[in-house]
Amino acid sequence: MHEVTLFSNSLPLIREIGHMWDNEGTSGHPDRLMENIHVFVYVKKGTIQVIEDGVEYQLNGGSYLFLRKNVPHWGKTLYSPGTEWYYIHFYDSHQQNNMDETSEYSHYQQSSLILEETYHSHINLPKQGKVLNPEYTELHLKKLNEDYMSPHPIRPLYLSVITYQFFIDLYANRLEESKKTKQHRIVGKMIELFSNTASKKLSSKEIANRLGMNYAYLSYLFKKETGKSITQFQDELLIEKAITMLKKETINISEVSNALGFSNPFYFSRVFKKVTGVSPTIYLNQTYRN
Repeated sequence: MHEVTLFSNSLPLIREIGHMWDNEGTSGHPDRLMENIHVFVYVKKGTIQVIEDGVEYQLNGGSYLFLRKNVPHWGKTLYSPGTEWYYIHFYDSHQQNNMDETSEYSHYQQSSLILEETYHSHINLPKQGKVLNPEYTELHLKKLNEDYMSPHPIRPLYLSVITYQFFIDLYANRLEESKKTKQHRIVGKMIELFSNTASKKLSSKEIANRLGMNYAYLSYLFKKETGKSITQFQDELLIEKAITMLKKETINISEVSNALGFSNPFYFSRVFKKVTGVSPTIYLNQTYRN
């Protein structure tokens, strides 16, 4: 499918942004191989046909397509008369060479803790789609094109930042569509269950009974969809609860450990460090307390 992938902590590096139209319908998509450049195309009106590595895409008003670098693409048919479109050409960051070492970003509801590992992930941008609000999208692209033409001294950096935001919006809209799948609904119910019982860790039997499904399947599905094990996810919720208690209440580590059902304070501290990267004492020394 030749998806375009970005690191969660890196920007698309802009090479060129443009706005084009073909009033007479005398042109077609160019036959080319762009070795180091990804392409984003958005059709404002009219029709554009693009073939990438033998797969045909038909773009109409309000639709978009990402074309991956180093994959040949071309068009066989001419644009329809009056076709108007925007395009963005962008490079990868140098970090992209290590993409295989990262996991895909987990978009499911998680604890409020933002862990460092969150940023050591990648996102797969939607290959193609139709925007929900064409007017908003076109205003954003018009602004991007105007900024590209400006003489601003930090223009490349600014363009990369706002293009990243634009791509993330497209990614988020696609996630909303994915919530309609059966698998997403099951995982959503699991997360809701864990969130509602965040003061204790549920056993495999309790999880299976609450959801009326086989635990082995639930465990497999949860890991596949979120990238985390059920144990890891519950530990994060417990530690989030522990941090809230330690920051807002006059309570010590042993009392928090007992309140959350840990066997002893030493095991609690070990889980805490596994989740946050530091011990409870160090974490609290680095943050604000009421």
